[in-house]
Amino acid sequence: MWIHRSATAACVLLAIPALLWWSDSVLFVILLSLATQAWTSWGAAEAAEAGDDHNVCDRLDRIEQLLQQRGDGDPG
Repeated sequence: MWIHRSATAACVLLAIPALLWWSDSVLFVILLSLATQAWTSWGAAEAAEAGDDHNVCDRLDRIEQLLQQRGDGDPG
C-alpha cells in the first residue's frame, strides 16, 4: 500500500514542474503521463488480484450450509 501512496506523491510533486514548464518540455509531460498510467494500471491489477472473490464465495457457501442445517423446518 505504501508504494501506491509514494507513487501518488511523486506524481503530484512532478505535476508541479510539469504545469510550470509544459510548453518548454513536452517530452517531460509525456513521460509523466506515461508513468502515471503505468502506476494506475499496476494499482488496478493489484486491486483486481486482491479482490479475488473465491474466499467470499466459500464463506457464503458455508453460511448457507449452516443455515440449511439449522433451519430444517424453515417454511421458505
